[in-house]
Amino acid sequence: MSLQLGLPLVILGAMLQSAVLPHLRVFGGQPDLVLLVVLAWAMLDPGREGMAWAFAGGLLLDLFSGAPLGVSSLALLPVAYVIGLTEAQIYRSNVVMPLVLGAGGALAYHLMLLLGLRFLAGYPVVWSTGFWYVTLPSVLFDLILMIPVLRVLTRWYDRLHPRQVTL
Repeated sequence: MSLQLGLPLVILGAMLQSAVLPHLRVFGGQPDLVLLVVLAWAMLDPGREGMAWAFAGGLLLDLFSGAPLGVSSLALLPVAYVIGLTEAQIYRSNVVMPLVLGAGGALAYHLMLLLGLRFLAGYPVVWSTGFWYVTLPSVLFDLILMIPVLRVLTRWYDRLHPRQVTL
């Protein structure tokens, strides 16, 4: 059921991330909309829906951006898997934990993306420039946007997955 929401959301996020946000870079970084949506959903859902969103979002990012097909998915999937292993209910009342996991997930995604571009696709990667001028500013953007994205998706998640009360 959540793919009915997730697929249009990651399509829109991938389109905006690939077409609009590169023109709005600050200090070399930009928000990663697909990553934010995937991280937030993986935090909320104890199942594997976040991984499905990661796979679809990564493929769409690669299709829209011209990156080698599959590199973004290969970077998003392990991050969504690890975030999905954590206990989802602690995020409902805790503000610090989503920020820590969001920053760690964004940093891991960017590092795996750089590794994938270098070793799987054979692109030359300047590590210091890629890290200091793209990865860190992007992680800061993602950190700022993590709580608003998580709040919006929490409402949608609660509508799609109503809690069942047993007597």
